[in-house]
Amino acid sequence: MNVKLGVLSAGVLFFLGQSSFAQKIRKDTIPKENKIDEVVITGSYGIKMTPEQSSGASVKVSGNILDKPSAVSIDNILQGTVAGLMSSASSGQPGASTITLIRGISSLTSGNDPLYIIDGVPIQSGDISGALATQNALSLINPADIEDVQVLKDGVATAIYGSRGANGVIVITTKSGKKGKSNLQFVSEIGTSNIAFDKLKMLNAREQVNYLGQALYNKYPNTDPVNGFADLQEANDYARSEILKWDGVTDTNWRKLTRRNSPIMNRYNLSYSGGFKDLALYASLGYLKQEGLSYDAVFDRYTGTIKANWKATEKLNVTFSTNLSRTIQAGPSDASSYANPIFSGTILSPTQNPYLSDGNYNLNLVYLNPQFNPLASTGTNQTKGTFDKVLTSLNIDYKILPYLTFNSNFGIDNTSGNEFTYWNPDFGDGYEPSNTNGNGYYFKSIRNFFTWNWYNFLNFNKTFADVHAISASIGMESTKRSLEYNTFTKRGFPSGTRIKYADAAANVTDATGRTDTWTLVGYIARASYTYNKFATITGSARRDTYSGYTKAGSFFGIGASVDLGKLNFLPSYINSLKFRASYGENGNQAASPYDKYPQYTLAGNYLQTNAGYILTPGAPDGLLWEKSKKRNIGLDFSLGTTGSFYGTFDIYSNTNPDQVYNVPISPSTGFSSIIKNQAEVKSNGFEALLGYRKSTESFTWDIKANYSYNDSKVTYIKGDPTPTVINGLKAFFPGHNPSEYYTRLWAGVDPLNGDPLWYTDETKSVTTNDINKAKLSFTGKKALPTHIASLINEFNYKGIKLSFMINYQGDYSVWDRWGFVYESDGAFPTLNTSTAALYDSWTPSNPNASLPKQVFNGNKSSNSNSTRYLYKGDNIRLRNVEIGYTFKGSMLNMPNIKGIYTYVRGINLYTYAFDKRLRFDPEANSNAFKYTVSNLGVFDMTQPNMRQFIFGIQVDF
Repeated sequence: MNVKLGVLSAGVLFFLGQSSFAQKIRKDTIPKENKIDEVVITGSYGIKMTPEQSSGASVKVSGNILDKPSAVSIDNILQGTVAGLMSSASSGQPGASTITLIRGISSLTSGNDPLYIIDGVPIQSGDISGALATQNALSLINPADIEDVQVLKDGVATAIYGSRGANGVIVITTKSGKKGKSNLQFVSEIGTSNIAFDKLKMLNAREQVNYLGQALYNKYPNTDPVNGFADLQEANDYARSEILKWDGVTDTNWRKLTRRNSPIMNRYNLSYSGGFKDLALYASLGYLKQEGLSYDAVFDRYTGTIKANWKATEKLNVTFSTNLSRTIQAGPSDASSYANPIFSGTILSPTQNPYLSDGNYNLNLVYLNPQFNPLASTGTNQTKGTFDKVLTSLNIDYKILPYLTFNSNFGIDNTSGNEFTYWNPDFGDGYEPSNTNGNGYYFKSIRNFFTWNWYNFLNFNKTFADVHAISASIGMESTKRSLEYNTFTKRGFPSGTRIKYADAAANVTDATGRTDTWTLVGYIARASYTYNKFATITGSARRDTYSGYTKAGSFFGIGASVDLGKLNFLPSYINSLKFRASYGENGNQAASPYDKYPQYTLAGNYLQTNAGYILTPGAPDGLLWEKSKKRNIGLDFSLGTTGSFYGTFDIYSNTNPDQVYNVPISPSTGFSSIIKNQAEVKSNGFEALLGYRKSTESFTWDIKANYSYNDSKVTYIKGDPTPTVINGLKAFFPGHNPSEYYTRLWAGVDPLNGDPLWYTDETKSVTTNDINKAKLSFTGKKALPTHIASLINEFNYKGIKLSFMINYQGDYSVWDRWGFVYESDGAFPTLNTSTAALYDSWTPSNPNASLPKQVFNGNKSSNSNSTRYLYKGDNIRLRNVEIGYTFKGSMLNMPNIKGIYTYVRGINLYTYAFDKRLRFDPEANSNAFKYTVSNLGVFDMTQPNMRQFIFGIQVDF
C-alpha cells in the first residue's frame, strides 16, 4: 500500500489557491476569533493543536474508562479500549507484567513495548523483576491519578519521538487541579475473587491407582514371562501398594489445598482538586492490596501525588508534579518449579497425605522430589520484592508573544527494586545434602533504573486572515537512562533456622553486578498548515544521536487531512467527514548500549589457573536502529448536528527493516553468530470504531464498538536459509507470522495398537509412530490474534449507571507448555494426570480414543512437543460490568456532601472459549523467555486470571 502524499498535498494546495473554493465552505466553520479552540496536547512537547489540525492515527482515552481503576496498572485498563492495541496479562499474579502491542509485532528480537510518557517524562516499562517471577513497572503508577491517555499509532503521530516511536507511543497526562472547583473525594473498594477460567480436571486417588495399573499392565502384560502381571487387577494392586503406597483412604485435593479459596482486594484513594487565585492544586494518597491465588501471592501499593499549576505572570506558567510510590510484592515461581503451587498442586498424587499422624508435614511424598511438600514450603520459603518510584517533572511555559511560546520540561524517573528469595535448609528446594556449600539458599537482587529527560521547544500558533492556521515547533531533547544491578547468592544456613537474611548463611556462592547506561540527543522540527479548518498538511522531522550506535539516525513523518463535512454540497446531517493519509519512519533502540563493541566476559574463577576471557564480537559494520516505515489511510466521520453517530476507519501497513538479528557465521571464526541488522518484518491491518452517544438532562448513553485486524509476516532474513528456532515453540522464517508455532505435527492415535502418530512433514500425507521421522514444521497456527474486538457501553439515567465491556480475540492458538507432564501417557507414572488420560485413552475396547495407550514410563515419546498440546485460543470475554447509583447530597440531607456513588463491579465474569478442549485461560502468556514473541500464547503454569466481585463507594465533599 503506497500513499501518494505528494499528489494529495499538491491537490490540497491547488484548491486552497482558488478564491471561489472558500465560498463553498460552510460559514459556521469560519472562526470568529483569531485563537486556537478545543486545544489538545500532542505528545509531550507542549505542542498544542485543534482537532482539525490532526492528521495522524491517535486515540484519546479519558472519562468513564479511566474512572474504573480497579486494575493494578494502566496497561490493564487499556485492554479493549483502543482498536489496534492488544494488552494481555502474563499472569494472574497481582502486579504481573503484561504484553502490550500496538498494531502487531514490530521487532523480532527486541522489545515491543510502546514508549510510555507521563507528564513529559519517558518512564520505565516492562518487566523489572530480579528475583520475582514478574513485576510490572507500570504497576507503580496509580491509575486513579490519570486524567487521560493518548495512544499514538501511525508514522506522523509518532514521528516526533524518532528513534523511540516504532512500537507506538502512549502519552499519559495526570490529573490537575481546577481553580474555583474545590473537590475532596474518597473512594473505597473491597472485593473477592475466584478463577476466571479453569476446565482442567484431575484424577482422584482411586482413579490414579487404576490409571497407573493400566499403564503397568500395558507395559508388562501377562504375555511377558518375566515381569508380566496375571491380569489388570494384579497390576492395580501393585500400583497401589508398591509404587503409590496408598492407604486406601487418603484422597487429597492438592489443587484446593495449595490455593486460596477467595483472594481479597482492598483499595482506598483520597484526592483533592482545587485552587485559588493563580494556583491550581491536585493531591492524592492511595493504597491498594490485592491477594493472588497462591497463599504467598500478595501485592501492596502505597502512592502519593501532588501537582501544582502556577500562573506566575500573564506570560509565565509553571507546573510541578511529583508521584511517589512503593509496592511490596510476594509470590511464587512460575513454570515447573517445585515452589510453584499451581504446578505442584496440579501434579501431586492424590494418594499422598500432606500430613503425618502427629500433625507434622509429610516430607516423604511419592513425588519427583520426596523432600518437597508445597504446604510446608508456603510461608517458610519466600520470594519478595520492594519497589520504589520517584517520578517528578517541572514544566515551564512562557508566552514570548501571543502566538509564540517557549516550553521547557525537565523530568526524572527513578525506580528501584530490592528483592530476595529464601529457601529453608531442611526440606524442599533448599535441601541439597550433596552441595558442599551447605543447605538453604538466599538470593538477593538490587536494581536501580534511573532516567532524566530534558526538552526545550519553541511553539508557534497563529491564524492569518481568519482561515490560514499555522502551527510550528522546533526543539531539542536530551535523555539519559541507566540500569545498575547487583546480585549475590549464599548457602549454608544452620538446620532448623528460618532466618531470611544473608548473615545467617555461611558461604557466598555467586555475585554479579554491572551498570548499563545510554544517552540520546534529539533535534526535532514540526509544522502544520490548516486552511479554514478544512484541510491540513503536517510534517515532522527528528535526528537522534544514540550512544549505542556509531551513526546518527534521521526520522520523519508527513500527513494530510481534508474534512469534506465542512463543504456546503454535502447533506446537512454530515457533521464531519475527514480523510487522512500519512507516512512516517520511526526507530527502535533494539540493541543493548554496548553491542557495537567487542565484549569480554571473565570465564572461570579469577583465583584459578584456568581463568580467562571469552570474547563476544561486536557488529563489524556498526549497528543501526530497527526502522519502522508506517503508512496509514484513515477516515473519521460524525453524523447529526451534534455528531451523535461517529466512527473511524484506518488501513495501515508497517514495514520494519533493519531488524537486529544474530546471524550464524562460520565456526572457523571461533564464534557461532554475530549481531547485525539483517531481517525484516511487516504488518498490515485494518481498524474500525463505530459509536453512538446521546445526552439529555437526565439521560446519557454512549455505546461503541471497535475492531482490529492484523497480519504480520517475516519478509526477509539474510544469511541462514533454515528457520531460526526460538523458545516458545516458534521459529522465524520469511513468509511466516513471527509468532507461528514450529513443532511436530500430531496425527492422533493408531486405532490398531494405540501408538502415537505424527505426520512426517507439513504435507500431512504420511504418518509415523517413530518420533525421529517426524519433521519439525510450521503449523499454520500462531500466538498473535488476527482479530480483536470490543463492545463498550456506558448508560446513565437519573443517577443510575450501567456499564459493561465485552472483548473478543480470534484466530490464534495457545500452547500448554506443561501438558506433557500431566498428560504424559505414563511417562511420569507417579504424578497425577487429567481425567481424559484415564477415560479417553486407547484400550482394546476403546480403539477410537483421542489419547494414546498408557504405558508405564512412556509410550514411544508420545508426550514430546507437538501440535497435540496446541489449542485454539479464540474467546469472548465479559471483561467488566458495573451497576451503580449516585445519591445527591440534597437527597441525603447532607449539605457538606456533594454526592455518594455506590456500585458493584464484576471483572472477567464470563469467558466463552471456542475450543471445547481448552483447559486453561485463553489469555495465556509466559514470563520465562527473552523475546516478546517467545512469551506470547504460552501457558506456563502461572497463576490464572481471576474473576473479581467488587463493592465500592465514592464520596465527593
